Amino acid sequence: MRLAIAAWLLQLRLLSRSPFFGWMALLTPLVYCSIAAMMSDGHASTRTIVGAGLMGAWSTTLFGAAEALFMQRYSGTLELLVGAPRSLVAPVFGFSLATVTLGVYSLVAAWIWSVLAFRTGGDGGDALPTVIAALVSMAGLVAVGVLLAGVYVVTRKAMELTNVLEYPIWLICGVLFPSSMLWPPFVVLGRLIPLGWSTPALDLPLGAEWGGYLGASLVLTAVYLAVGVVLLRRVDTLARVRGTLRLR
Repeated sequence: MRLAIAAWLLQLRLLSRSPFFGWMALLTPLVYCSIAAMMSDGHASTRTIVGAGLMGAWSTTLFGAAEALFMQRYSGTLELLVGAPRSLVAPVFGFSLATVTLGVYSLVAAWIWSVLAFRTGGDGGDALPTVIAALVSMAGLVAVGVLLAGVYVVTRKAMELTNVLEYPIWLICGVLFPSSMLWPPFVVLGRLIPLGWSTPALDLPLGAEWGGYLGASLVLTAVYLAVGVVLLRRVDTLARVRGTLRLR
Protein backbone atom coordinates (compact mmCIF):
# COMPACT_ATOMS: atom_id res chain seq x y z
CA MET A 1 0.00 0.00 0.00
CA ARG A 2 2.82 2.41 0.87
CA LEU A 3 4.47 1.71 -2.48
CA ALA A 4 1.22 2.42 -4.35
CA ILE A 5 0.76 5.70 -2.46
CA ALA A 6 4.36 6.71 -3.18
CA ALA A 7 3.91 5.91 -6.89
CA TRP A 8 0.62 7.87 -6.91
CA LEU A 9 2.21 10.96 -5.38
CA LEU A 10 5.28 10.78 -7.62
CA GLN A 11 3.27 10.29 -10.81
CA LEU A 12 0.80 13.01 -9.84
CA ARG A 13 3.69 15.40 -9.29
CA LEU A 14 5.22 14.51 -12.65
CA LEU A 15 1.92 14.80 -14.53
CA SER A 16 1.04 18.11 -12.92
CA ARG A 17 4.34 19.52 -14.18
CA SER A 18 3.92 18.17 -17.70
CA PRO A 19 2.57 20.73 -20.21
CA PHE A 20 1.31 17.86 -22.39
CA PHE A 21 -0.88 16.27 -19.69
CA GLY A 22 -1.89 19.64 -18.29
CA TRP A 23 -3.20 20.90 -21.61
CA MET A 24 -4.80 17.53 -22.38
CA ALA A 25 -6.69 17.50 -19.08
CA LEU A 26 -7.73 21.11 -19.65
CA LEU A 27 -8.55 21.33 -23.35
CA THR A 28 -10.18 17.95 -23.98
CA PRO A 29 -13.20 18.55 -21.70
CA LEU A 30 -13.52 22.18 -22.81
CA VAL A 31 -13.61 21.34 -26.51
CA TYR A 32 -16.12 18.51 -26.22
CA CYS A 33 -18.24 20.31 -23.66
CA SER A 34 -18.46 23.23 -26.12
CA ILE A 35 -19.37 20.96 -29.03
CA ALA A 36 -22.10 19.20 -27.05
CA ALA A 37 -23.46 22.49 -25.68
CA MET A 38 -23.60 24.13 -29.11
CA MET A 39 -25.44 21.08 -30.45
CA SER A 40 -27.95 21.63 -27.62
CA ASP A 41 -28.61 25.29 -28.44
CA GLY A 42 -25.89 26.59 -26.13
CA HIS A 43 -27.06 24.73 -23.02
CA ALA A 44 -24.45 22.73 -21.07
CA SER A 45 -26.40 20.18 -19.03
CA THR A 46 -24.98 18.39 -15.99
CA ARG A 47 -24.72 15.27 -18.15
CA THR A 48 -22.66 17.17 -20.73
CA ILE A 49 -20.33 18.68 -18.12
CA VAL A 50 -19.64 15.37 -16.37
CA GLY A 51 -19.29 13.51 -19.67
CA ALA A 52 -16.79 16.05 -20.97
CA GLY A 53 -14.80 15.76 -17.74
CA LEU A 54 -14.77 11.96 -18.03
CA MET A 55 -13.45 12.29 -21.57
CA GLY A 56 -10.51 14.26 -20.23
CA ALA A 57 -9.99 11.58 -17.59
CA TRP A 58 -10.13 8.85 -20.25
CA SER A 59 -7.48 10.61 -22.36
CA THR A 60 -5.12 11.03 -19.43
CA THR A 61 -5.70 7.39 -18.45
CA LEU A 62 -4.71 6.19 -21.90
CA PHE A 63 -1.58 8.31 -22.13
CA GLY A 64 -0.57 8.43 -18.47
CA ALA A 65 -1.60 5.07 -16.99
CA ALA A 66 -1.75 2.65 -19.90
CA GLU A 67 1.58 3.92 -21.23
CA ALA A 68 3.17 4.12 -17.77
CA LEU A 69 5.40 1.04 -18.14
CA PHE A 70 6.07 1.84 -21.79
CA MET A 71 7.38 5.26 -20.78
CA GLN A 72 9.40 3.69 -17.97
CA ARG A 73 11.04 1.48 -20.55
CA TYR A 74 11.59 4.46 -22.85
CA SER A 75 13.27 6.47 -20.07
CA GLY A 76 15.39 3.53 -18.90
CA THR A 77 13.84 3.16 -15.43
CA LEU A 78 11.76 0.04 -16.04
CA GLU A 79 14.73 -2.15 -15.11
CA LEU A 80 14.83 -0.49 -11.69
CA LEU A 81 11.14 -1.18 -11.14
CA VAL A 82 11.45 -4.84 -12.15
CA GLY A 83 14.68 -5.29 -10.22
CA ALA A 84 13.12 -3.98 -7.01
CA PRO A 85 11.99 -6.64 -4.49
CA ARG A 86 8.34 -5.77 -5.14
CA SER A 87 5.87 -6.61 -7.86
CA LEU A 88 4.88 -4.18 -10.62
CA VAL A 89 1.28 -4.16 -9.43
CA ALA A 90 1.58 -1.51 -6.71
CA PRO A 91 3.52 1.05 -8.82
CA VAL A 92 1.19 0.64 -11.80
CA PHE A 93 -1.87 0.98 -9.58
CA GLY A 94 -0.41 4.20 -8.21
CA PHE A 95 0.36 5.46 -11.73
CA SER A 96 -3.20 4.74 -12.86
CA LEU A 97 -4.71 6.35 -9.77
CA ALA A 98 -2.63 9.49 -10.41
CA THR A 99 -3.92 9.92 -13.96
CA VAL A 100 -7.52 9.48 -12.82
CA THR A 101 -6.89 11.98 -10.01
CA LEU A 102 -5.78 14.40 -12.71
CA GLY A 103 -9.10 13.63 -14.38
CA VAL A 104 -10.87 15.34 -11.46
CA TYR A 105 -9.22 18.49 -12.75
CA SER A 106 -10.96 17.83 -16.06
CA LEU A 107 -14.34 17.72 -14.33
CA VAL A 108 -13.68 20.99 -12.53
CA ALA A 109 -12.40 22.62 -15.73
CA ALA A 110 -15.52 21.54 -17.65
CA TRP A 111 -17.81 22.97 -14.97
CA ILE A 112 -15.94 26.30 -14.82
CA TRP A 113 -15.98 26.53 -18.62
CA SER A 114 -19.73 25.90 -18.75
CA VAL A 115 -20.29 28.72 -16.25
CA LEU A 116 -18.03 31.18 -18.09
CA ALA A 117 -18.90 30.31 -21.70
CA PHE A 118 -22.54 29.18 -21.48
CA ARG A 119 -23.71 30.85 -18.27
CA THR A 120 -24.83 27.55 -16.78
CA GLY A 121 -23.42 25.20 -14.19
CA GLY A 122 -25.72 22.30 -15.04
CA ASP A 123 -29.36 21.40 -14.63
CA GLY A 124 -29.50 21.72 -10.86
CA GLY A 125 -31.58 19.27 -8.87
CA ASP A 126 -30.19 16.29 -6.98
CA ALA A 127 -26.50 16.00 -7.89
CA LEU A 128 -25.78 13.01 -5.62
CA PRO A 129 -26.56 10.24 -8.19
CA THR A 130 -24.42 11.99 -10.81
CA VAL A 131 -21.49 12.46 -8.42
CA ILE A 132 -21.59 8.82 -7.33
CA ALA A 133 -21.80 7.62 -10.96
CA ALA A 134 -18.82 9.83 -11.84
CA LEU A 135 -16.79 8.36 -8.96
CA VAL A 136 -17.65 4.81 -10.04
CA SER A 137 -16.58 5.75 -13.58
CA MET A 138 -13.26 7.00 -12.21
CA ALA A 139 -12.76 3.69 -10.39
CA GLY A 140 -13.38 1.87 -13.65
CA LEU A 141 -10.75 4.02 -15.36
CA VAL A 142 -8.18 3.03 -12.71
CA ALA A 143 -8.82 -0.66 -13.44
CA VAL A 144 -8.67 -0.13 -17.20
CA GLY A 145 -5.36 1.71 -16.80
CA VAL A 146 -3.87 -1.15 -14.79
CA LEU A 147 -4.96 -3.72 -17.38
CA LEU A 148 -3.77 -1.73 -20.39
CA ALA A 149 -0.38 -1.04 -18.78
CA GLY A 150 0.36 -4.77 -18.91
CA VAL A 151 -1.17 -5.20 -22.37
CA TYR A 152 0.97 -2.39 -23.78
CA VAL A 153 4.19 -3.95 -22.50
CA VAL A 154 3.24 -7.38 -23.86
CA THR A 155 2.23 -6.11 -27.31
CA ARG A 156 4.96 -3.41 -27.54
CA LYS A 157 2.45 -1.28 -29.50
CA ALA A 158 1.61 1.39 -26.94
CA MET A 159 1.34 4.41 -29.23
CA GLU A 160 -0.63 2.55 -31.89
CA LEU A 161 -3.14 1.14 -29.39
CA THR A 162 -3.55 4.52 -27.71
CA ASN A 163 -4.44 6.20 -30.98
CA VAL A 164 -6.88 3.42 -31.87
CA LEU A 165 -8.66 3.26 -28.50
CA GLU A 166 -9.12 6.91 -27.55
CA TYR A 167 -12.19 7.86 -29.61
CA PRO A 168 -14.05 4.55 -30.15
CA ILE A 169 -14.16 3.73 -26.43
CA TRP A 170 -15.84 6.93 -25.28
CA LEU A 171 -18.25 6.68 -28.19
CA ILE A 172 -19.44 3.12 -27.53
CA CYS A 173 -19.54 3.73 -23.76
CA GLY A 174 -21.78 6.78 -24.16
CA VAL A 175 -19.46 9.08 -22.22
CA LEU A 176 -20.57 12.34 -23.84
CA PHE A 177 -23.85 11.26 -25.45
CA PRO A 178 -26.22 8.51 -24.23
CA SER A 179 -25.29 5.13 -25.69
CA SER A 180 -28.99 4.60 -26.57
CA MET A 181 -28.32 6.80 -29.61
CA LEU A 182 -25.92 4.19 -31.03
CA TRP A 183 -26.43 1.11 -33.17
CA PRO A 184 -27.33 -1.74 -30.71
CA PRO A 185 -24.21 -3.90 -31.42
CA PHE A 186 -22.04 -0.93 -30.41
CA VAL A 187 -23.98 -0.68 -27.14
CA VAL A 188 -23.21 -4.36 -26.47
CA LEU A 189 -19.50 -3.72 -27.07
CA GLY A 190 -19.61 -0.78 -24.69
CA ARG A 191 -21.07 -2.98 -21.97
CA LEU A 192 -17.84 -5.00 -21.96
CA ILE A 193 -16.12 -1.99 -20.36
CA PRO A 194 -16.88 -0.53 -16.89
CA LEU A 195 -17.63 2.88 -18.40
CA GLY A 196 -20.31 1.28 -20.57
CA TRP A 197 -22.34 0.64 -17.40
CA SER A 198 -21.49 3.63 -15.21
CA THR A 199 -22.13 6.36 -17.79
CA PRO A 200 -25.81 5.41 -18.41
CA ALA A 201 -26.32 5.90 -14.66
CA LEU A 202 -25.48 9.59 -15.19
CA ASP A 203 -28.92 9.95 -16.80
CA LEU A 204 -30.82 8.11 -14.04
CA PRO A 205 -32.18 9.16 -10.62
CA LEU A 206 -31.48 7.20 -7.46
CA GLY A 207 -33.22 3.86 -7.68
CA ALA A 208 -32.93 0.18 -8.50
CA GLU A 209 -32.02 0.70 -12.15
CA TRP A 210 -29.36 3.27 -11.23
CA GLY A 211 -27.91 0.88 -8.63
CA GLY A 212 -27.95 -2.01 -11.09
CA TYR A 213 -25.89 -0.12 -13.64
CA LEU A 214 -23.34 0.95 -11.05
CA GLY A 215 -23.20 -2.54 -9.57
CA ALA A 216 -22.42 -4.03 -12.99
CA SER A 217 -19.74 -1.39 -13.48
CA LEU A 218 -18.12 -2.23 -10.15
CA VAL A 219 -18.14 -5.95 -10.96
CA LEU A 220 -16.41 -5.29 -14.29
CA THR A 221 -13.97 -2.96 -12.52
CA ALA A 222 -13.01 -5.81 -10.16
CA VAL A 223 -12.61 -8.18 -13.11
CA TYR A 224 -10.41 -5.76 -15.05
CA LEU A 225 -8.30 -5.13 -11.96
CA ALA A 226 -7.88 -8.85 -11.28
CA VAL A 227 -6.89 -9.58 -14.88
CA GLY A 228 -4.52 -6.60 -14.83
CA VAL A 229 -2.84 -7.87 -11.66
CA VAL A 230 -2.37 -11.35 -13.16
CA LEU A 231 -0.98 -9.88 -16.39
CA LEU A 232 1.45 -7.56 -14.60
CA ARG A 233 2.75 -10.40 -12.47
CA ARG A 234 3.21 -12.46 -15.62
CA VAL A 235 5.09 -9.60 -17.27
CA ASP A 236 7.27 -9.25 -14.17
CA THR A 237 8.10 -12.97 -14.13
CA LEU A 238 8.86 -13.19 -17.86
CA ALA A 239 11.02 -10.06 -17.73
CA ARG A 240 13.14 -11.59 -14.98
CA VAL A 241 13.43 -14.94 -16.75
CA ARG A 242 14.02 -13.75 -20.32
CA GLY A 243 15.73 -10.43 -19.70
CA THR A 244 13.90 -8.74 -22.59
CA LEU A 245 12.95 -5.41 -21.05
CA ARG A 246 15.07 -3.37 -23.42
CA LEU A 247 13.73 -5.03 -26.55
CA ARG A 248 11.26 -2.68 -28.29
